[in-house]
Amino acid sequence: MAHEVSSAEVISTEKFKDEIFDFTQSNDFEFKGTKPVILNFFAVWCGPCRNFAPVLDEAATEYKDQIKVFKIDIDTDPEVPAMFGVQSVPTTIFFAPGQDPALAMGGMGHEGLKKAIADLFQL
Repeated sequence: MAHEVSSAEVISTEKFKDEIFDFTQSNDFEFKGTKPVILNFFAVWCGPCRNFAPVLDEAATEYKDQIKVFKIDIDTDPEVPAMFGVQSVPTTIFFAPGQDPALAMGGMGHEGLKKAIADLFQL
């Protein structure tokens, strides 16, 4: 029996609007989710993004029942990164119910991501 493999899901602007925030309905950010979300902005040509991808996939697997882990390709879906003022990749935003989004620029290792999850999501 194969075990379930979870990984960060690449999402579109439409799924962002469904899962996180529908910016076509309001200018005031209000997180729609009920569980925390890690959203990573990446590009296929970005070496640091490729290095950070396994860290995100590991977090998606480890916290699969507690956190959603999404990725947006800045080249195919530029609207969401523009809304957050993303200037470089990788950039990661942490969303939690009742909290303002927290932004982290650059890649972070396994320990850095675990610390961010513990600090921001109390997990």
